[in-house]
Amino acid sequence: MVVLPPIVFDSTVLINLAKARLLESLRNLPEALIVPREIHGETVVEGQRLAHPDAQAIVAALEAGILRLGGKAPAVGLERLRRRHRLRVADASVLVLARQHGGLVGSDDAKVRNVAAVEGLACGGTGYVLARLLRTGILTQREARTHLDRMIAKGWWVTVETYSRLLEELGR
Repeated sequence: MVVLPPIVFDSTVLINLAKARLLESLRNLPEALIVPREIHGETVVEGQRLAHPDAQAIVAALEAGILRLGGKAPAVGLERLRRRHRLRVADASVLVLARQHGGLVGSDDAKVRNVAAVEGLACGGTGYVLARLLRTGILTQREARTHLDRMIAKGWWVTVETYSRLLEELGR
């Protein structure tokens, strides 16, 4: 059995998946899905304080074991990345935990993605996760397209080029 590297989510991807009601669908992905503690603070703790419905969906996915709360990122690596690339602590924690677990950085944030590339870390965003759900047979092409359009309607901004590439990946 092949063990796939985990995906370490930042708040951008996590919130997009929650808004599209895709967190439950992640249950059947073979890779571990990790939420760093700092991202939990942003999406759940702060989200609940502000009464965001996405926060409760993320809590439910954590409680169901679909998402796993990551350990605390090592302070030395965290501070080095934060200072070197002028990152927020939460963003640096995603990169540090991805490196620590040999995982993929799950981010739609251009700066985080650029730093991941500089640091030699694999990266994939919301579109990557949607394509994984399609490739593993968890979603049909029609369902994937419906979710893509729902995410965009709920505020996920993508370039025309990215949207076109996603449509190609999803089989139009």
